[in-house]
Amino acid sequence: MITLEQLEIRHNYTFPSLFQTLFEADKLNWMRGFDEPLEKGKTWADDVYPILKVNSPLLLHSGGSDFELLTPKSILDFEFPEAWDTDTHHFIPFAKTAEGNTYAFYDNGEEETPIVLIWEDDEAEYVAKNFEDFIFRKMLEAADDIDKDDLYADYGKENPMELYRADLKADLEAIRPYLKGTYLNILDESYNGDVLETLIAYGFMGSKPVKEVIKELLDFEFMGEVFEHEK
Repeated sequence: MITLEQLEIRHNYTFPSLFQTLFEADKLNWMRGFDEPLEKGKTWADDVYPILKVNSPLLLHSGGSDFELLTPKSILDFEFPEAWDTDTHHFIPFAKTAEGNTYAFYDNGEEETPIVLIWEDDEAEYVAKNFEDFIFRKMLEAADDIDKDDLYADYGKENPMELYRADLKADLEAIRPYLKGTYLNILDESYNGDVLETLIAYGFMGSKPVKEVIKELLDFEFMGEVFEHEK
C-alpha cells in the first residue's frame, strides 16, 4: 500500500492538509480496493466503478466526463516528460484529462499552492488558488454546459439528467464533511436546480451563472494566467 509519505518524498513536497485528510480517508483513489493493473478479464467500468459508486471518491462523477484522478501508484510513478522544465517549475501531478493534459499542484513559492492545468503543448494555466477551490470549481462546473452526447453515452436517453443529478448528489454527500459551508450551500442549490436545455447541452439552474460564482468566490491574482513550462 502506497503511503502519503512515499508520495511526499518522491515529489519533495508536503501536500496541503485537505489533500492529506482525503488521502487518509481513501477518498483520492479511483482504484480503491484493486491492484494495478487489473486482473485479466476485469475492467474499470464493470468491476471497479460499481464498488466505488457505493461510496464515491473525490469527483467521481463531478469532475467532468474527461477527468480522472491519478491513483497513488500513478502519482508515485509519474514520469515527467523530458520537455518539461522541472528545474524551474515544481509540479506535483494528481489528475489528468482524457486528452492527456495534467492537473498539478504548482509549488511556486506562494503561501497556498495553486492548481494548474498543464496542457499537452508547452503551456500551463492557473485554475484555482488552492485544492479546496479546485474541488469546488470542478463540482460547480459539473452542473453547467453538460454535453448531450457525453450524457447520453453515460446515462442513456431516458431521464438522463435525473440519473446524473443523483450521481452528483452522491459525490457531494461524500465530500460534505470536508468542504466549507459556503461552497456546500451553493452546490446544494445548484444540484437541486431546474434542468436547463439548449440545442447541444443541459445544465442545472443555480441562483447565479457559474462563471459569475467563479469570479466572485474563486478569483485570485493568477487566475486564468497562462505560462510556458518547457525548456
